[in-house]
Amino acid sequence: MKRIIDDDLIVSCLAGEADNGELEELAKEMAGSDEVTQDFLAIKNVWDAAVSPQTISSIDVNGSLRKTLNEIRERDEAGLSFKRRALKFIVRFAAVMSLPLLLLSGYLYFNNNALRPQHVAVTHDVKAMPGSLVHTLLPDSTEVWMNGGTTLRYHQEGESRRDVTIEGEAYFKVAKDAVHPFVVTTPSSLHIEAVGTEFNICSYPSDSLTSVTLTEGAVRVDDNSWESAMAPDQTIVYNSNQKKGVLYLGNTEKIVSWKEGNLAFHNEMLKNVYKRIGQIFDVQFDVDKRLQNVILYATFENASLDQILSLIQKSTPLIYSISEDSEDGTSKKRIKVIAG
Repeated sequence: MKRIIDDDLIVSCLAGEADNGELEELAKEMAGSDEVTQDFLAIKNVWDAAVSPQTISSIDVNGSLRKTLNEIRERDEAGLSFKRRALKFIVRFAAVMSLPLLLLSGYLYFNNNALRPQHVAVTHDVKAMPGSLVHTLLPDSTEVWMNGGTTLRYHQEGESRRDVTIEGEAYFKVAKDAVHPFVVTTPSSLHIEAVGTEFNICSYPSDSLTSVTLTEGAVRVDDNSWESAMAPDQTIVYNSNQKKGVLYLGNTEKIVSWKEGNLAFHNEMLKNVYKRIGQIFDVQFDVDKRLQNVILYATFENASLDQILSLIQKSTPLIYSISEDSEDGTSKKRIKVIAG
């Protein structure tokens, strides 16, 4: 009749917490009875399903085996010879311990990628402060000029599509790559796709109008429901409220003159002039209704905000009143324009 061993003893041995006497007791029982061994294996199956790889790896298999064999050698009084008992125990002990070690090896193998440092996709932001002009080079060698108050966000990596987003105004000189399209997305969800060309985009988040001006090559413009192909010297003005764009021939030289540090206004209503200045310098203008339709002809070369306002004031009957407004916790200059 087999001897019934304590479950707690088996768990202690599996966890590596048993002392020499307990290990000896378990080893003797297993060496002398196949039924005891079967009991041990049944409990161990439950242990294997719950034990963590860290616990398995902490068990000193060789140390426990050496201690147990020493105890068996010193106290061998049974009918079986020491060699036979030791060999029988070793075979069973190895069979018992091989499964958790195999599981640990498999765990480490299949999680090897998780243990290695993973490459995390990084999104980069480039910003042009109000009133500034920034020229930058993207990883694919595309050149970008950014007007004041503009944010460019890009993620370009490996053999993939070249995607960027823009808030503000930027001029792109796209590096040629027919396999990987260069796609710009605006705040109005307009997509401009090119493979190697030059174009200008003006799309500030506060404005419902987005303009795209092509200077060289070809681009395709779409909003997922409407699309248009463009040729050089054409401009598309897209209205995000109406979900519609209008294509026409534009004054390309005037439109892109800002990237040389110039602002050109030819036959522009004063309200539109202040709107553009406000976008570039991050200033809010309140224009007297009596002045809104006044026509302005002017070109400002590398001029500051104060210089531009002063020059406009000299050519039109107006007065400025400047104050500070707080929006979303930030201070923003507010300029009231009234008839003088």
